[in-house]
Amino acid sequence: MSWRKEVDPIIKKYLEREIIEASKQEKAYKKAKDKSTAQLWCSIANLSKQIFDINLKLMYLEKTLQHLAKNNIDKKLKK
Repeated sequence: MSWRKEVDPIIKKYLEREIIEASKQEKAYKKAKDKSTAQLWCSIANLSKQIFDINLKLMYLEKTLQHLAKNNIDKKLKK
């Protein structure tokens, strides 16, 4: 039985997605001496990129909300 069948169903879809994403780098990690470790590093890189992208979006949203709040306060003070 595959170990992947034993993974908690709550995280199984995320595991499968990460395996698919890492497999896109197969050409690179197949050249590594330790292929499984290289595949894990590809997964880590994918997750790192996702976190970076989310942080960029979060910073943008925070700045937008701060700008809107400041404008709202300025409008109330003018009344």
